[in-house]
Amino acid sequence: MKDILVVNLTRMGDLVQTTPVMAGLKEAYPGARITLLVNAVFAEICKDIPFIDRLVVFDKPAFRKMVREEGQTLVGSYRRLESFIDGVNDTAYDLAINFTPSGESAVLTSLFNARETRGVTAGAEGERVIKHPWQRYFMGVIPSRNFNPFHLCDMMVKAGGVLPSRNGLYLSISEEERRNARAVLAEHGVGDGDLLVGFQLGASHPLKMWPVASFARLADRLAESFGARVLLTGSPSEEALGAEFDSLATAKGVNLIGKTDLRGVAALLQRCALFVSNDTGPLHIATAVGTPSLDVSLGQVCFRETGPYGEGHYVIEAAIPCGPCGFHVECTNPLCKEMVTVESVFELVRRIMADGAVDAIDDAPVWRGVRVFRSGFAGDGLLDYVPLIRRPLARRMFYTYLYRETWPHILDGNAGIPVERVCEALEAKVAAWHGEEELERCLETLGADLETLRKMEVLAGEALARVSLIAREACKPAPDGEWIQRTWKDVPAIDLEIETLGRSHPPLMPPETLFGFGKEALEGKDLAPMVESALGLYRDRKAHFSILAEVIGRLVEKHVNARRDSCHT
Repeated sequence: MKDILVVNLTRMGDLVQTTPVMAGLKEAYPGARITLLVNAVFAEICKDIPFIDRLVVFDKPAFRKMVREEGQTLVGSYRRLESFIDGVNDTAYDLAINFTPSGESAVLTSLFNARETRGVTAGAEGERVIKHPWQRYFMGVIPSRNFNPFHLCDMMVKAGGVLPSRNGLYLSISEEERRNARAVLAEHGVGDGDLLVGFQLGASHPLKMWPVASFARLADRLAESFGARVLLTGSPSEEALGAEFDSLATAKGVNLIGKTDLRGVAALLQRCALFVSNDTGPLHIATAVGTPSLDVSLGQVCFRETGPYGEGHYVIEAAIPCGPCGFHVECTNPLCKEMVTVESVFELVRRIMADGAVDAIDDAPVWRGVRVFRSGFAGDGLLDYVPLIRRPLARRMFYTYLYRETWPHILDGNAGIPVERVCEALEAKVAAWHGEEELERCLETLGADLETLRKMEVLAGEALARVSLIAREACKPAPDGEWIQRTWKDVPAIDLEIETLGRSHPPLMPPETLFGFGKEALEGKDLAPMVESALGLYRDRKAHFSILAEVIGRLVEKHVNARRDSCHT
């Protein structure tokens, strides 16, 4: 593989989170040339991203403005776009991967000259097509995110079919950028020996923002206890937040909101001993430059998807049943912001400062209403967030842990899932993170789930049997179309029944969600290849329901039924 096109037209944080897959591609294909297509707004930070051989900038705001201009014709807009596409297509790509989940990017990607395409693209008739199982999984996270165990970076790495040898994000800071950062800090009275803690007050949505008043109180506690100076970062649009902070905090902060470019921010964050942030772009910059980070996870944020990606970072979130919010929810009473108190965040920061690494926390009143996690990479090279406070094992978390073991086998196309190994991994994880007794207690509540799962398994088997027959017929030189239609007739009703069961038991819905995205991605006019692709979807769905039922069934038999039998003897 010689030429690879990576398309990422999303926000700055998402762009930085593309670095692990690019690192993996460079390792897997020595000598390969990577072209990165980015939004012009975030092109600057790409100068500090290694692995990029060619940077192509698409000015989305300018193009949209041009399209809407009075007097601008459709032909004129098309010619401007055609000229841009021709510039990208001066290279014939072996692989194009679109990591931008939008219709606009799908159309662009469909026009690129690539032998293989992965991610969101457009079909021959303009319909959305999602290519590659891990990219379909990523799109399925949106409706099933409460049970998603994977970070966005790991989904991209898996879609690339690679695994970099070094875990984490990548940004390269030059010595000149470090000197400039030291000079800027010196102007504000911060010397090389001073303790500097960074704060990011803003985020892309108000629900994701911890109150500025809480940040201000935290700054005062840090100044009082550690003599720390606080650095404020952010974009020009967040200057009002900085002004509010300055009016509330007694401790004098270094307010550089809107006063540095992205590369300058990266060098400043590398100087910090710790970065406390909402879930937003600078959090990922801090992580990439090696600064220990604490993510205050609120609102719509699902930290397992977008939290700090690296070893030894921290997350604190409200232990609230309605979180995370849906993407389109407008919460009128965001209790999560109140539940994550200044006292709990300060206590976590204090422990990080004192111990360097926090591996476990004994429960206490200060932690009431919150959960705390530490990031780390598991044996398979993918990120996990380890709960630091032992709490009861919730049904939702049981399924998150279960899917963490099963999805890689399904999505990577591995033949056969080692049931015993999955059971052992679940037992070990629950024992270490929650306590051995918690698995039994949780399993006792899963009777209705297991019964429903077995129904879904049977139905999936019936649908698979019919599609298998159709696939066999479709391969014949002259397939019998009427027979295929008769055989197919009952399959949609079976699929609907499975979907209905899944919606009534949300933890069981993720395999069906991915199945739906897979059907959407079927394309082509030749019957046999299309049916063969469909057969793979039906086979994977049946396999996943079977493994889920077998794992839960074995665990129930071992930890619940066997104990009951022993009690009766």
